[in-house]
Amino acid sequence: MNKSLFMQDSSRNNHGYEAMLDYQISWLLRLAKEEKNDWLHKIARSVLFKLIEKENNSEVKINRVEVWKQWEHIDLTAEIELEVNNQAERHLVVIEDKAYTLIHDDQLKRYTETVNAYYHDKGRNSYKKHFWVISFFDRDEEWFRTLQKQCEKYIEWELLSFYEVIGWKEGEFPDTESDLFNEFWLREWY
Repeated sequence: MNKSLFMQDSSRNNHGYEAMLDYQISWLLRLAKEEKNDWLHKIARSVLFKLIEKENNSEVKINRVEVWKQWEHIDLTAEIELEVNNQAERHLVVIEDKAYTLIHDDQLKRYTETVNAYYHDKGRNSYKKHFWVISFFDRDEEWFRTLQKQCEKYIEWELLSFYEVIGWKEGEFPDTESDLFNEFWLREWY
């Protein structure tokens, strides 16, 4: 794997990974709505469908994608509206990133309560909710296993590793048309 020029500079720390992930996922989700047929858009669409836990079907039309960063201290929140067999579907994706710490201060419980209260109180209870923790740790690392145990305490929350978001497998994932995507997702950061 080549070194990333985008994610690697002369800094002595790696602060900012979580913020960069928020921007990247926000971008991919919004890109999934575009009507294109290149490799990057296929990945973006695949990411969106993975996060709403629905099979990626070309017959499904993505009508609306809106994304918020740091709403109520939640890393990323996205409202997605689909049309499936002439029926409207509404999905809410809630993401907490973990690059530096484990889950702390009852974060997941508080975030679940905040989201449920807001979407109930605002008459938006038709959204199917999907809660995700995205970890920069690989599945074989102790931190990942600890995060997994923490997520198991909260039925709503699922855990994905960084590369699982895009479905990356070493040697099986060619570069896309976007240097920005390639540098962030497909290059080594250190």
